[in-house]
Amino acid sequence: MAMRFLPLTDYLQVTRASTTNARTETGVIANIDANQPVFEFDGEGRALGLRIEGASANLLRHSSDFTNAIWEKSSGVTVQVAAGQAPDGSNSATKIDFADGAANLYQRVDNLASGANHAFAIWMRAVSGTADITLGGVNGPSQHAVTLGEKWQRVGFAEVASATSRYPKISTALSGAGASILVWNAQLEAAPVASSDMISNGIPAARNGDDVMLDLTTGWFAPGAGTLFFDLALPAAWQGIWRVMQLYSASLNDDHLDLGYDSAANQLRISLRKAGQQVITQSLYGVLVPGARNRVAIAFDDDEIAVATVNGVLKSPGGFALPRNFAHLRIGSYGGASGFLNGYVRALSYWPGRLGDARLMELCAGNAA
Repeated sequence: MAMRFLPLTDYLQVTRASTTNARTETGVIANIDANQPVFEFDGEGRALGLRIEGASANLLRHSSDFTNAIWEKSSGVTVQVAAGQAPDGSNSATKIDFADGAANLYQRVDNLASGANHAFAIWMRAVSGTADITLGGVNGPSQHAVTLGEKWQRVGFAEVASATSRYPKISTALSGAGASILVWNAQLEAAPVASSDMISNGIPAARNGDDVMLDLTTGWFAPGAGTLFFDLALPAAWQGIWRVMQLYSASLNDDHLDLGYDSAANQLRISLRKAGQQVITQSLYGVLVPGARNRVAIAFDDDEIAVATVNGVLKSPGGFALPRNFAHLRIGSYGGASGFLNGYVRALSYWPGRLGDARLMELCAGNAA
């Protein structure tokens, strides 16, 4: 008889000490209460999955009030508040008119980590027709050309800050042509890719990370052999080591089975610890694709761990006894402190047994029936 699988995504417990913002099924950005899961959708209303983000901060002040004096303007730039419906459904969009020539609007940001990656993002759309706008200023001149249409887009760039004080800009530096646009909530983060909107009102805005876990002690999880499947949507870039999942007993430093990804080495990694001693730590050379959906399965038994992607099945050396006291499953972070997925997980599923290699490959290829 075939093993039954258990879908788990809707049962994950999410802890987050702050509110956050997310796009709902209707396309509107809404505020999500603290300690509530975020199931986000794209601009077409398609489900992206359960969002898991790390802590971050919007380094810009008055991020949605473009009339504030902190936003400096060159001649030929005029700003009008409450000029239309914003992405959050309110009448808080700001209209910016640029005269012909290289006009610009910018905010000085201090205390940047010079030489570190920073991501700038802003919601924009043309008032009518199309408009050519330039973004930039973190690594020197404004040089990121953007063509806007009459639908809201969240546009931006990621680059290394060339100094501790920089000037993220909205300008017409490249086209030199006049433009009339609507804008909402500019954001600058010390990160390789922009995360969800954080709206600041005078001081940098901050968001706590999502700590996502599941209790394994309620009877549905079988000690010993098992298989976990993850359908992940990954950000366009990441840095460091982030966690796909961890099975552990009382502590992450004690008995655990860890599956992570090392962005510097561009490979999956597994770690197995038992009775406080490291049993396995192994790089698997399995590549995941940033900015895309990736399906990953991890199957474990008493003397083997197998990790599958669409490219094949990678296995650990055998000859060990797997711990049988796993009590917690954590997804997308290292105990809510680091290693965050900064993406989406859906179709999280569990089988109480080690699926065969052929079945693992079928799952990772999208044949989940």
